[in-house]
Amino acid sequence: MEKKAFRQQQIQRLSQMTAEERVAQNLSLQNQLFTSTAWQQAQIVAITISSAIEVDTRPFVKRAWDEGKTVVIPKTLPHRQMAFYPYTDASQLTRTKFGILEPADGTPVAKQAIDLILVPGLGYSRTECARIGFGGGYYDRYLADFTGVKLTLAYRQMVFDHPEWPVDEFDILLDQLLVAKDDNNEHN
Repeated sequence: MEKKAFRQQQIQRLSQMTAEERVAQNLSLQNQLFTSTAWQQAQIVAITISSAIEVDTRPFVKRAWDEGKTVVIPKTLPHRQMAFYPYTDASQLTRTKFGILEPADGTPVAKQAIDLILVPGLGYSRTECARIGFGGGYYDRYLADFTGVKLTLAYRQMVFDHPEWPVDEFDILLDQLLVAKDDNNEHN
């Protein structure tokens, strides 16, 4: 399936999740993230402000702040580039043409200072840790020379055994993929 069609299919699938499904899967993902070595060792964590169909990132931000970690969020730049800026409860945010909240001002954090990036997307493959994002290529460009941990948290609806979309040579593979556990298998 071509990427554009796959993205539309995934947006529709994710839009149909019930509030109960979202809450249960978000809790599973929070538990997995907060006990992961990548999270525990990170001092500077890059996180997006999630949209309604994505894994809820607000609890990650709050927990990072509570643990004294620095949270940085992305700001889009010309030529499909982006940078990460410090995010606190006092940060001023603006909404982009994509509907994403990003920092209005501040000083970008050096890429090499970031320990962990929670990479957003619409679909992930278990075998290759390939991802398909929203189509701008911002993350693939940014991650091309990123040396920290590239981790994704995924609802079960986002995960496939093998990519069901074309994986291009410029697509950056993830280091870790955490998938929400099924309620019935939570303790397995």
